[in-house]
Amino acid sequence: MPEIIFSSLCFCYPNKPVFNDFSYTFSSPGIYLITGPSGCGKTTLLRLIAGLEKPTGGTVAVSDPCAFAFQEYRLFPHMTVLRNVTCVRRPKTKEEASENDRLAMELLSSLGLSGKEYESAPDALSGGMKQRVSLARALFSPHPIKLLDEVTKELDQHSIALALHLIARYSENSLILFSTHHPEDCDHIPTTLLELPSPH
Repeated sequence: MPEIIFSSLCFCYPNKPVFNDFSYTFSSPGIYLITGPSGCGKTTLLRLIAGLEKPTGGTVAVSDPCAFAFQEYRLFPHMTVLRNVTCVRRPKTKEEASENDRLAMELLSSLGLSGKEYESAPDALSGGMKQRVSLARALFSPHPIKLLDEVTKELDQHSIALALHLIARYSENSLILFSTHHPEDCDHIPTTLLELPSPH
């Protein structure tokens, strides 16, 4: 079972402490909502899990690889929308590649994207569409831990509802950490709330 364990974690940027003796265990399956005021370390927490930042004290133990949907989308500009999603899996046969395409298109459709967008370059999409493609890629990844950083911040209420329904579906078999300023959007899906305090 995927698991993330923070033990006496300390982390600071130059002249800016973020975590001091923070301990917490995330266990699967399910959705953990990471919330708190700006600057409290929501994104930093996810980056520490992904290994993009290193703690200045304590430990972070992560049992499995992670998929990460960044706030900045980080889509590959030379790939189509569909290839941006399917690139996280490596098919061994043409049949498997075709099945990946089918599943990825189904996923994109569930997020409100249409067939005409699948072959578009990311630059042709709006910010909200790019955010949904980034979310689709993280959910499509075979990695059992999924880190979602403010993935609904540019979406309208209809698109948020579609995204949350899909996230809830994937949480049945994944450990999902979802940072958000609006935990109330998730009142209708099962979650565990972790509210980070303001940094000292």
